[in-house]
Amino acid sequence: MTERARVVRAAVVAVLIGLGLGFLTQHLQAYLPGNWNTLANSGVVWVVFAFAVTAVLRLPTGWSALLGFLTLVGALTGYYVSARFIEDATSSASTMAVWAFAAIVGGPVFGIAGSWWSEGATVRSTGSWLSGGGESLRSEARLWHLSRPVVGVALLSGVFLAEGIYFLWQVENKHASGRVEIVLAILAPLLLARSNRDRFTGLLLLVPLGLLGIAFYGLLDLLLTSL
Repeated sequence: MTERARVVRAAVVAVLIGLGLGFLTQHLQAYLPGNWNTLANSGVVWVVFAFAVTAVLRLPTGWSALLGFLTLVGALTGYYVSARFIEDATSSASTMAVWAFAAIVGGPVFGIAGSWWSEGATVRSTGSWLSGGGESLRSEARLWHLSRPVVGVALLSGVFLAEGIYFLWQVENKHASGRVEIVLAILAPLLLARSNRDRFTGLLLLVPLGLLGIAFYGLLDLLLTSL
């Protein structure tokens, strides 16, 4: 298969997965009880799909950003087509803004994150975090190891932490979901990193990335209140 054909096939797969995700997001909101409803009403769930799609398809970083974007644009399309023509429901401007923002910003960012994480299984490098998941002799003695696979996992952890704290802080009926997401934020680097040093680095990165994510949620909240 040529590179062009591979990219086209990956793009089609990303859009189809996104359409299915958008349909399920809209459909399950009416059926999942209590805190489980978060699974169908969470930006984190969407960006996890963008991460997973590019981690599995394993295209270069630039194409992975596009695939992440296409996955969440497909989800956005599936969500609103389902809402309009299947559920006969309308959405507020603030709700539309949340999902559009997740697609436009979260898609490329977490598409790249998934691609970077998948590099850890296939790439050996000179130890620079810009070049992939390997390490040089100089870096072997360090307690921490900054690499693209580690940063990819840390981004995923950071968004779980940010949304979990946001739920605890701002959304009264989703405190249980918030606590679960904070636990998942800690577990992600422990489970997805490929060495103890990478796990340690991922946990270190969780703090600044989580704080950045919290600030981001605060900004989004401010924008939504102004709509």
